[in-house]
Amino acid sequence: MNSREIVTAAIEFTGPERIPYSIDIDIIRFRLERSPDDVQEIEKLMEEAPTDFVTLWHAPFKEWRSVGGPEARRVDEWGVTWHQNNAVAHPLEADWKLLDDYSFPDPHKPGRFDHVITEIEQNEERYLLGTVWYTLFERMWTLRGFENMLTDPYLNYDRFVFLREKLLDFDMEILKQWLEIGVDGIFFSDDWGWQSGLLMNPDDWRELYKPCYKKLFDMAHQGGAHVWMHSCGHVTEIIPDLIEIGLDVLNPVQPQAMEVNELGNRFGGELCFHGGVDVQGTLPRGTAEDVDSEVKHLIKTFGCFGGGYIGGTSHTILPDTPLENIRALFEAFERYSKRQASDL
Repeated sequence: MNSREIVTAAIEFTGPERIPYSIDIDIIRFRLERSPDDVQEIEKLMEEAPTDFVTLWHAPFKEWRSVGGPEARRVDEWGVTWHQNNAVAHPLEADWKLLDDYSFPDPHKPGRFDHVITEIEQNEERYLLGTVWYTLFERMWTLRGFENMLTDPYLNYDRFVFLREKLLDFDMEILKQWLEIGVDGIFFSDDWGWQSGLLMNPDDWRELYKPCYKKLFDMAHQGGAHVWMHSCGHVTEIIPDLIEIGLDVLNPVQPQAMEVNELGNRFGGELCFHGGVDVQGTLPRGTAEDVDSEVKHLIKTFGCFGGGYIGGTSHTILPDTPLENIRALFEAFERYSKRQASDL
């Protein structure tokens, strides 16, 4: 089986010959903050590990407009100002009246997908994952500001719905182009959880957002693609809803937000999970033995259904992680991914 077939089998519960996995490391920050020897070893580990799926991005970041200055801020095509990975200025935050003259990006902007074709040609045997990132809620709050977006559905409902539908239209046009290109899966994203629970009442989520996701998920499936969704935090309450409307893969599993055993017991065999090795606790503060044990437990919990697990971490590995734990992580996935979960 090639990587595409292995990932597909894991998602569809048809018996992959091994557990697929992908380890996300912020190598740019490692190069800035760690020794050259550490970086060299980490890059070697990354190079030797299988790259089972490739995440593809439209509108590459190099097209963002720099606003200069010592803080190196950049402005994206939505007019949102970013510092590092944080949205720090929101074009519609001050007043809803700003929406009247706001110019939405063109989903069919010439050249938006040109670079993707080259990436696909270089990864013919890998599972290809197109992105519709910052799908709804996250895109809305980067435009309006986080606190505004939590209250807008109740204080400015008509404006909220107008903005949501404009973004949904944009997303569907981007999705249509991914499906025409022929990717294997679509990766949506909206962070819906704190570490202790949902950002809003689940019934409000079901009314305000669930129907939109269903439209997107249905369109992806009709185009022959799996549905992946990234949603950080404790989102257990809405997992049954996401399964109902067609979610295939949930990313990430955050052990400090959601209980791994509960997820396996309640949803194992229905939903494929991606991630789970704890970047908040085990990796930066545990031992190599702890890392090994956690990888084994995740595979045993989620991967015992003839599929159901794609290995990885709960988020990006940062430079506070000891080298021996990073080494142990790669070694553990290499060691256990080829075994039957029932034998672990």
